[in-house]
Amino acid sequence: MHSILPFEEIERRFDKPVLLEQMGMDRLEEVAKRDPNGLLNAAFTVWQRYVRNHPETNSGAVRDYIRQHGGSFLDATQAIIAAPIIRDVSYSRCTVDDPDLDERLVAYLLVAHVYPNELHIADMNFVNPYRPISPQRRRFKFQRYKGLHLLSTVLARAERYAALHECDYLTLNAVTDDLVPLFGKFGFIVEDNLATSLAMEKKVAR
Repeated sequence: MHSILPFEEIERRFDKPVLLEQMGMDRLEEVAKRDPNGLLNAAFTVWQRYVRNHPETNSGAVRDYIRQHGGSFLDATQAIIAAPIIRDVSYSRCTVDDPDLDERLVAYLLVAHVYPNELHIADMNFVNPYRPISPQRRRFKFQRYKGLHLLSTVLARAERYAALHECDYLTLNAVTDDLVPLFGKFGFIVEDNLATSLAMEKKVAR
């Protein structure tokens, strides 16, 4: 799963050395500490899909479970579904080795094989900190720097991995509504137009 990150391509984008940090399923607890929002994103996406596919399920069951038993959203979802939510995970973080930069992060990717059989991109960012964008020229709400032009590469690698491991769907959440058309260009569709989150999916061709 680590190979979904195109590290060699990232290295070629910079003159300075790029440092790579990766963690897998054997370090899930550490991944949870480093990126709790990413794993929450994965668990929330699984829960939304589960409720949609099981309309008899109380949509507030996870909230009620946490109130009664405590624990995280991930813990509660696993307890209610009675199955592991995260089956495999890859956490990747790349920083450019340049002490003159205030912001050294250039790539970030959290991908998980989740219940029942989906590959979920929980967190993703690819930026060039040497090329800031002025507010009036930004295309997307949270964009601060030029990208690395690697989105198509990452999505293609993720889809190949999903097909190889016989996943049914590739899923992700658009952080803001202005990203929906961007992911739409790669074949993703909004899962449920009535949902409060911008969860998107793409059927994996096998």
